[in-house]
Amino acid sequence: MEQNWNEPEVPLDEEEKRRLVIQLVNQLRCVDCGRLYDPEDFALVHRWQEVWVLSTRCRHCDELCHVVVYMRLDVEPELVIDLTADEIEAAHEWPPISTDDLLDVHAFLQEFDGDFEMLFSA
Repeated sequence: MEQNWNEPEVPLDEEEKRRLVIQLVNQLRCVDCGRLYDPEDFALVHRWQEVWVLSTRCRHCDELCHVVVYMRLDVEPELVIDLTADEIEAAHEWPPISTDDLLDVHAFLQEFDGDFEMLFSA
């Protein structure tokens, strides 16, 4: 069934929410090794009304995974950013992130000691 963002959906009951979350985690793959997660390993970390936060570790490579599930189908997600309109406009002119950019950040993070005050004051 295609969702029309203008028509409010009937609110989901708790059992339907659980069923949808189980259906979702049965399809999730580890971003590190690509294997399916074991759904019974997911734990509900926190819940705020229509938002559920789940956590698990991959049994195959031990990679940690957090999943945020939004249960509201009748509203479009709100984009939350801290950029000004001018900064957003300027970002459209930036070149795409390259493989070299990614490798530079990776190399930097391997040497980074976690001192953000020193990093941003330099």
